[in-house]
Amino acid sequence: MKTPTKAHARAKVQAQTRPEGAVEPAQYDRMRAPVWTTNPAPATRAGANDHRRIDSRSYRC
Repeated sequence: MKTPTKAHARAKVQAQTRPEGAVEPAQYDRMRAPVWTTNPAPATRAGANDHRRIDSRSYRC
């Protein structure tokens, strides 16, 4: 086992004391939160999305 160096001693993080009356950090569970989804906007004019009916042939213009 290696012996700790001066750099290791300086790198140790000391726990900071919280000021009295400080607000606790927010507790928010991102794993159980609802997933944000967007609603697709309607086409701006009739026939605007007709290009989606054409199959792609992998040609570049």
